[in-house]
Amino acid sequence: MAEQPKKPTGGAFGSWLAEHRAELQKEVGPGKPGSEVPKLAGVRWKTLSEATKATYQKKFEVAKAKYEKDMAAFLAAGGEKKSGKRKAEKPGKKKKDPDAPKKPAGGAYGCFLAKNRAAFAEECKGKPVTAVTKLASERWKKVSEDQKKIFQKEYEAKKAEYAEAMKSYVPHSNDDEDAEEKPAKKTRPSSEPKAAAKQTKEDSGKAPKAKGRPKKA
Repeated sequence: MAEQPKKPTGGAFGSWLAEHRAELQKEVGPGKPGSEVPKLAGVRWKTLSEATKATYQKKFEVAKAKYEKDMAAFLAAGGEKKSGKRKAEKPGKKKKDPDAPKKPAGGAYGCFLAKNRAAFAEECKGKPVTAVTKLASERWKKVSEDQKKIFQKEYEAKKAEYAEAMKSYVPHSNDDEDAEEKPAKKTRPSSEPKAAAKQTKEDSGKAPKAKGRPKKA
C-alpha cells in the first residue's frame, strides 16, 4: 500500500523555506545552533517583494490541493490516516526540535553569566561545577546598577529577537520520521539457577544420612 501523503505546512513562508533550507543551512555553516537557519530565513523572507511572496502562496495552495487529492485517493484505497502524534510518546512530553529558536533565560543575570562563564570556569578550575554559579552570584552583587541595566537591555533585545524568530518558525513534520524504537523489555532473571538449587536440595534430601559414631561399649 502507498504511503500516507505528507501535508504541506507553513503557508507561503513554509514553501519558500522548504525550497531554500539547504541553501540557508550552507550559508549558516556547520557548528552553529539549529535555530540560526529559521532565524536567517525570517530575515530573508522580510526582504522579499509581495509579488514573490504571492508566488510562494500559490505554490503552497497547489501543494495543499495536491495533498487533499492524494489523501482522498489514499483513503479510498483502504489507507488509514495517521496523526502526527506518536503512540510511543507520553502526553505532555514533546520532542524538542533542534531547529527551534532558543529562548533566552535568566534575565540580566543570565546575560552576565553567559558573558563571563569562561573566565569564571577558569578561575574555579579543579572545583565542583557549582563553584562557577556561586562565584558568578557573588560577582553579580558587586556589579553597579548602570552595568546591570546594560545587561537587562541585552536580555530584552534577545527576548525580542526570539519572539521575532518564533513568528517565522515552522516546526518539522513528524509524518515522515521513523517511529521511535520501543524500550527493550526488562529480561527476567533466569529460573535455571533456582531450579538447579531446588534440585540440589531435593537430591541432598534423598541422599543417605551419615551414620553417627558407634556408641562405646
